Amino acid sequence: MTTEEESVKEVVFGGKALDPEEEAAYREKILKAKAGGIGALKGSDPVGMIPRPKMPMLQRESQAQEATSRDINGGVQPRPPGSPVLTQQTQKQLEAFNKAQAADTLQEDVKKEVEEKKDDLFEMFDMAGLGEADRVLNNRKRRDEIEKRLVPMDIHDLFVKDEVRQSIPVIPGKFEVVLRSVSPEENLFIKQIMAKESNGSDSYVVEKLGICQLACALVSVNGVEFIDHRKNNEPDEELFKKKIKQVMRKPGVLINDLSLQYVWFDIRVRKLLVQENLGNG
Repeated sequence: MTTEEESVKEVVFGGKALDPEEEAAYREKILKAKAGGIGALKGSDPVGMIPRPKMPMLQRESQAQEATSRDINGGVQPRPPGSPVLTQQTQKQLEAFNKAQAADTLQEDVKKEVEEKKDDLFEMFDMAGLGEADRVLNNRKRRDEIEKRLVPMDIHDLFVKDEVRQSIPVIPGKFEVVLRSVSPEENLFIKQIMAKESNGSDSYVVEKLGICQLACALVSVNGVEFIDHRKNNEPDEELFKKKIKQVMRKPGVLINDLSLQYVWFDIRVRKLLVQENLGNG
């Protein structure tokens, strides 16, 4: 059996005799081509021996960095020892989110605290100077429970009747009072009467003024009407003295609570003129 070298008998390249070295080179190429196919002869370059141009790198830097984190099989490579758990960009995003969340939480807490304490000034009001004793009656929970039972007043009464009245069921069926708004004329009338008295202590003046204002505001308690201190819709001194005596016969704790009910009533009257409350009277 002949070898591949012996099967090549003759190589002819044109009519001119080849140089022995060139002929040996051509024979070597032919043998390589037979052993490895045409690719072994021409290599990776295209026909004509013109090298292929290099393609530009169009991949972005971030994509290139991401590609380096993957191995040749497409899996994610483990991060080098000592690397942070989160990237710097992710950490900044989390910090911004936490700050925004904390700000929202703080705003909600402040809003809730304002809502809870917006009426606390009434709890601190001490009509008769009795301190903590008054707080048994003067507290927000009790005030809210009473006001839930009220029929809203009508602002038009201020213009048509020059006053507003309201029935207040402090304890429904057991303690119900009707109060009216006091005019500036009545307030001046009270101060004129007090000016005639000898000077008393500050606590006396404050308490006496509160009782006089309450007397002007009281219409009835449990359906029993008080004397009207007015004659022809104007304050009358003699009638007012009789009404004061009628009021002063009541127990002190009852007068204290009636005074407190008048304070809350006066606040509701003032709220009638607040724009957001005009729609519901």
